[in-house]
Amino acid sequence: MKGDRLLTVEFAPLALGGLEDNTGGWTFSKDFITDYRPLPNTNNQYWVTEHKLDLAGYNREDLTVYFRNSFEQRGSFQSFQWEATDKDPVQSFDSGVFEITVVSSVPMSDANLTAMVFTCPGFIPYNFPTGVLEVGNFNRTHIIHGSAYLHGIDTSIGSDSLTSRGAAYTRTIQMNEFSSLEPTAADSLYCYRAFYMSQSYDPVEDVGRLSSILMSPKRVLLNTMIDEEPYLEYMMRLKRSYELANQV
Repeated sequence: MKGDRLLTVEFAPLALGGLEDNTGGWTFSKDFITDYRPLPNTNNQYWVTEHKLDLAGYNREDLTVYFRNSFEQRGSFQSFQWEATDKDPVQSFDSGVFEITVVSSVPMSDANLTAMVFTCPGFIPYNFPTGVLEVGNFNRTHIIHGSAYLHGIDTSIGSDSLTSRGAAYTRTIQMNEFSSLEPTAADSLYCYRAFYMSQSYDPVEDVGRLSSILMSPKRVLLNTMIDEEPYLEYMMRLKRSYELANQV
């Protein structure tokens, strides 16, 4: 089983729309059936999909997976719709959607996925008070592939007004990549794509907010080489992989 391999992770598109709740406000719900789910205790502002890449066959033959590079492909367009008034237009902090994609050698809990919005896993986190956010015990080596995007409203085309009902394509406001491409002896890779968005339009408070979100499908490609490594180095890597996989 030695040789070159191209590992692929396919993530579905995300389509969210505003849904009136019992209080008269709106919250986000899925417009189409996909494998995304809202994270608990987040008022449907955080949505995530997850997959697992099985490397057990290489693990059984005592082989190490080396990563040459990784990259992403995005399909179709992305767009927002919003509700607003002259009194309460859509503000920049109310119209951004944060997207983070991670391929990790260790699993992440729902609490870890929620914290990813504020600190990408593997970096030194903010000093949050105890119990506020669970950032997890991750460092650079755990994150085989990582990317983060902040999507905003593209007002450079069309004549949409942010002070009334409208729609537009998205524009990338910020983006960063944080892939370690660290070799692994783990038997699985854990793949996550998570979104965080501002609260949807609330007709009671009459505040401008996003009311519909359409995000394109994504593919992550990992260019790998499968090979042996010296026995002692491999056993140390294998030991560390098992320790990390059981830390969550």
